[in-house]
Amino acid sequence: MSRNTVRKSYVDLADGQLHVREVAGSEPAIVFLHQTACSAQSYDPLLAELDLPNRLVAIDTPGFGGSFDPVGWPSLADYATWILEGIDALGIRRFHAFGHHTGSSLAVFFAANHSERVASIMLAGAELMTPEERAHFEETHGEPIALKRDGSHLQTNWDYAAGYNEDIDVEIIHDEVVAMLRAWRARPQAYMAVAKSDTPKLAAQVRVPVLLLTSPDDYFHAELDRAKAAFPGASLAVTGGANFQATADPRGVARAVEAFLANQA
Repeated sequence: MSRNTVRKSYVDLADGQLHVREVAGSEPAIVFLHQTACSAQSYDPLLAELDLPNRLVAIDTPGFGGSFDPVGWPSLADYATWILEGIDALGIRRFHAFGHHTGSSLAVFFAANHSERVASIMLAGAELMTPEERAHFEETHGEPIALKRDGSHLQTNWDYAAGYNEDIDVEIIHDEVVAMLRAWRARPQAYMAVAKSDTPKLAAQVRVPVLLLTSPDDYFHAELDRAKAAFPGASLAVTGGANFQATADPRGVARAVEAFLANQA
């Protein structure tokens, strides 16, 4: 049995509600920010595995999981504002931020713009795209996978998720596809927020301890040298799990996080 009990709740914001998964503990909390198009559910195996006294809080980004659906094209700063409002509503003052892919961009944003609140950042598959890569990403990821009456969009979503994750357990692929279907509008919204944000510029402003987590089959593993250059002095951990490190290799990620926080102490 897990040593941790994950409890779900909602917090009220001015624009809607955020859905939260939480393990009770002490401050500073660790706030978990998921990738696109997952939800905070993807952190359940890691929340169950971590052996830490800290309060553990995984948040569904607006548009994903159980959180409210934003309108228009939110910026990364908009997402950060909503999440920080939720963090405030939960009574959290100072926190560590763990971010995966899109969540890593949010974690870097928090560290760069709210350094008084952020104790450290842990980045799984850190996104550090060049301007050219961001422009290409914007061109190729700005449209939703459109709904089709014949249901062919279901196969399109499956082929997308399975094609990038050939060696990942089919149950994880299934959960990812369910998350993609729920977030069919939010997926391009979040991608465009990342594409229009200069994460390397933000990274240059980060002054808190950094843990880089990478998996050899992760989408951003090819950019590991770029990440190490952006965060000189960062700790590094190599895990399994490919694009789903926290879900597919919770033990490896948990031990890396525990060691990183112990070194800070």
